[in-house]
Formats: sequence, structure tokens, C-alpha cells
Amino acid sequence: MTDSYGQSWYKIQGYAGKTSTWCPSDTELRFDQNMADPKQRKLMEEYGWTRDNVSYTFNKEGFRADEFTYEPNDSVLFLGCSHTVGLGVDLESSWTYKVASSLGLRHYNLGVGGGGPDMCFRLAHHWIPRLRPKYVMMLTPMAGRMEIVVENAIIQLLPKSLKHLERTLIDKLEPFYNAWLSHPANTDMNLLKCSLGVESICNSIGVPLIEIPLDKLELETFMGPEGWWIGNIARDLLHPGKEWHQAVADKFLDKLSI
Repeated sequence: MTDSYGQSWYKIQGYAGKTSTWCPSDTELRFDQNMADPKQRKLMEEYGWTRDNVSYTFNKEGFRADEFTYEPNDSVLFLGCSHTVGLGVDLESSWTYKVASSLGLRHYNLGVGGGGPDMCFRLAHHWIPRLRPKYVMMLTPMAGRMEIVVENAIIQLLPKSLKHLERTLIDKLEPFYNAWLSHPANTDMNLLKCSLGVESICNSIGVPLIEIPLDKLELETFMGPEGWWIGNIARDLLHPGKEWHQAVADKFLDKLSI
């Protein structure tokens, strides 16, 4: 692939070393559409979201993280999907930043929107031995997601959501992906393999791993009967907001203190 197994999707998309006001799924188009809808606009105003109170600063490797120092034990490294990136919220409100700040460690957030267990393992395999963080924390994405790496691209496959792909890719991948999703053994075992793989990497260099599967967060007070977020919602109106991020930070810090 590209230049290493540690490649970030954001780097391929040109975000590395830059600060951007927008980042998929928190896009300017979605913001404008929400502001044009009276009901959505009311939510945006209620939660205080504007065009300029969220930004995304990516390090040279294409992660919403501090620049890597490669000094052992000076950081906490995070793995996960958009909920770990903190899409739709300012950096200071994201659960990863809160945890790193509470621990007084550098913030190495390797989260990537749309990413699944495959991605977590791939990035862990490349970066954990090189960065040697003091802790690794993984908010494990849902089991049905899959990553396919091709030359100069990383393709994220999400159940019931392939619309982000070009038609030619959908035609090639959809039959295989649907067959793979058709039996839970495939998704469950893939999730288990990736989780055990990350655990093995951490054990090999003596780094504690704290893992919470996203679907087992047990934050029922933030979920409605149909799975919608309750409480403050992120700027894209798709992801949970500041209250949820604080609760997740507390969950990880509680596990660390046990």
C-alpha cells in the first residue's frame, strides 16, 4: 500500500499537517443543510454549534493527535472509529483529550472515522511498538466493519452503508461483503481476532491495554429506544456530543484506577 501499514486514511486524503474546519462526516455541506432545515437549525442553535467552534488539527502522520515524539511512556495511545476521533466536537471536549489531559500524557489519537477492528489492529501493529506509549485505550468499533487496503487507498466497508464508494467498487465488493455479513461467525471472529491481536501487541512490550467495545459502553442514559443520542449532540448531528464524551472519559479512567 501507500508507504506503510501505519497509514492513516486522513493522510491519504490530504489532511496531514493541516488544520481544517471540516472533516467527514462533519462537513460544510451537512452544516449548511442542517442550518437550512428549521428543525435541525433549532438543534444546532440549542447546542451552540457554529461554523468556527470546531476544528481538526492533524499531525504529520494524519492523525488528530499531538506530533509523535517516539519517547517511551510519555503518551496514551487511542484506537477506534469516529467516536474516538471526536467528530463534531472541539478537541478539548473529546474523550481522548480529556483522558490524556487527566493523566498528564501526550495525546496520541489514532482514531479514524469509519474504521473497524481491522483498522485498529493494523494501526496498533505499526504504531504501538514504535511509539511505546504508557497506556493503550481502545474503544473497539462495531464487529461488522471491514477494511480493504489497495494501492493509494483505504476502503472502509460499513454494514448498510456503501454509498460513499464509487459505483464500480460497490459492484465489485458488495456481493462478497454481503456474503461475509450473512453469518455472525465471520464478524464475531474478525472482531475477536483483532482484539486479541491488539492485546498481544501490548503484552509483547508490557503496555497496559484498556479496551471497551463500543456496543458495550453501558451508557444507557445517553441512548433513546431507537439508538439515537440523548443530550448534547455533535455538530454533524450524527455523533454524540460533549456530555457523552465526558462519560466515556470517566469510564476509561475508572477502568485504569481499578
